Amino acid sequence: MANEKTPLRDTAPTAPERAQKTADRSTVARRRVVVGIIAALVVIAGLWFLFGRGKDSVLTNPFTSSAPPVPTFHFTNVVPKYEALQAHLEKAKLEKAAKHATPTIAKTTTEFLQAGYVDPGGWGDSGSINGFFTDDAKNQVDANVDTLTLGKSASDQFDTFTPNKKGNTIKVTALIDGNLTVTRAAAEFTFKGKAANSDGTSSKVTVTGTLFFVPDGNGDWKIESFHVNRVEQPHKAPSASASASEATP
Repeated sequence: MANEKTPLRDTAPTAPERAQKTADRSTVARRRVVVGIIAALVVIAGLWFLFGRGKDSVLTNPFTSSAPPVPTFHFTNVVPKYEALQAHLEKAKLEKAAKHATPTIAKTTTEFLQAGYVDPGGWGDSGSINGFFTDDAKNQVDANVDTLTLGKSASDQFDTFTPNKKGNTIKVTALIDGNLTVTRAAAEFTFKGKAANSDGTSSKVTVTGTLFFVPDGNGDWKIESFHVNRVEQPHKAPSASASASEATP
């Protein structure tokens, strides 16, 4: 008895069936694409809700800093002076020596005020300004840090400190010996700025004083003694003042 064989055309799908399966697969693919697009839009919308609404964002973007950049300042008026420690020295040579030393001392004074007053990281931190002082003078820094910087409580009271563009002046008086060497210098300065209070108001801050410098032997100048005063004029409040000083040796 011969075995019966099922004809191939009885098991293979017909042309309409193949067309239907192809159409079904295309529909599934389109649905997957649509679902993917919708999911991407949901993710983007969620990220914008969390990070993209500026101050209204519910979270802070971990990849950006909310702290404003620290401003910088420079003295708008720098005046070189001299005091001769020996008589009968030529005036022109004395003036030249004073003018040569003044920029370095003015720069050091600028950096000192920048570190202790302008940069919030240095407020009330003696370590931020210790490097500007001689080893002996460093012993006086911590006791006067509330005036040599914006103060230990400044971070609780202020958000930022912005130096004035005008009114910051310095006069550098160089003490010059018979060899026309500047042995010491006194930097008398006025430094002004505005502190933004945490309550939304602001305070005018004026720092005045004299820093007494000596060369450290490496081309730099260090503060060996100081006399510094700070006056704050809070918004709608009486002025407050602070001072710090160390006797000049």
